[in-house]
Amino acid sequence: MRVFALHKPRGVLCSTVGEGGADTVYGLLPPGCRGWFAVGRLDKDSEGLLLFCDDARLAQRLMDPGHLDKTYVVAVAGFPRDGDLAAMRAGGLVIDGKPVGPVEARRLGKAPRGGTRFEVILREGRNREIRRLFAAAGFKVRRLVRVAIGPIVLGELAAGAGRELTTEEVAALVAQLPPRAPA
Repeated sequence: MRVFALHKPRGVLCSTVGEGGADTVYGLLPPGCRGWFAVGRLDKDSEGLLLFCDDARLAQRLMDPGHLDKTYVVAVAGFPRDGDLAAMRAGGLVIDGKPVGPVEARRLGKAPRGGTRFEVILREGRNREIRRLFAAAGFKVRRLVRVAIGPIVLGELAAGAGRELTTEEVAALVAQLPPRAPA
């Protein structure tokens, strides 16, 4: 099994087909990886680490909620206090009719051009979850970058660039998954 890491730029769709001529992440992949399976998604306005896998079963296991932490650096407009984020951190807010589990949100300091930066760690990963949670607290997300999936970090990978993971990195990803149920 092989895994490819890509730094998705803002404005690029996580789709095989671009809407209205928009670029897609598959156009950024090397030709040999274009049929691979995306491990999760990032919305058009988000950027950062995406993984692609040549094994559909492994891709699905990597996407299953609760197995791999997903770490983001988030810039929000304004200056949330700890009390503003208490509900997000405690869990239980409802998105799409289902309660969301607790989210780690650690203040990193001031954001460039004003606002506040946070490190946010998700264990579930619902559609636009971070944006929706901050909106529920009264704050707009200005920039959202996924910087890690489990043990795999974005590091210095430039926007639009990618690399194949080493055998050791793939093994570290798989080691964080629960054992497969017998067939």
